[in-house]
Amino acid sequence: MKKLFFIPVLIVLFIFSSCGDFQDVTFEGIENVKVNKLSQQGLDVDITAKIKNPNKVAFTIYKSDLDATFSNMNVGKATLTNNVKIKANSTQSYTFNIKSDFSKLSLGELPNLLSIASSRSIKVGLKGNLRVGKLFVKKNYPVDMTKSVPLNFGK
Repeated sequence: MKKLFFIPVLIVLFIFSSCGDFQDVTFEGIENVKVNKLSQQGLDVDITAKIKNPNKVAFTIYKSDLDATFSNMNVGKATLTNNVKIKANSTQSYTFNIKSDFSKLSLGELPNLLSIASSRSIKVGLKGNLRVGKLFVKKNYPVDMTKSVPLNFGK
């Protein structure tokens, strides 16, 4: 019985010791925003962001909910719909699919949203916590960013 208890303890110690010299991951900017679908029900976009991970360990950004604003207009919750694995020792572009639900917007705000969508760029704000981790070790990282990004409409 003592041997069975010892194995999980060893695994946990290994995981935490490998995370001891963890360096900050750098968000190097949004490269592209592709609007897949825009309707009265919501928005489906692909955001391509460049991320630098100087660590020896890869990690995953898990599905998360963030508060979203477009040109300072609150558009409700934006949901990261897929898990994204960030590779170790790399600087790469990753695509995040985000869906937003407009059900809480008033009818008066929908024309403003459509005029924003017809512009070439949009000021996007995301605030909340991203859930990241590897295996059994997970942590929430606060996100509070506002960027002006170009818009590209997909098919």
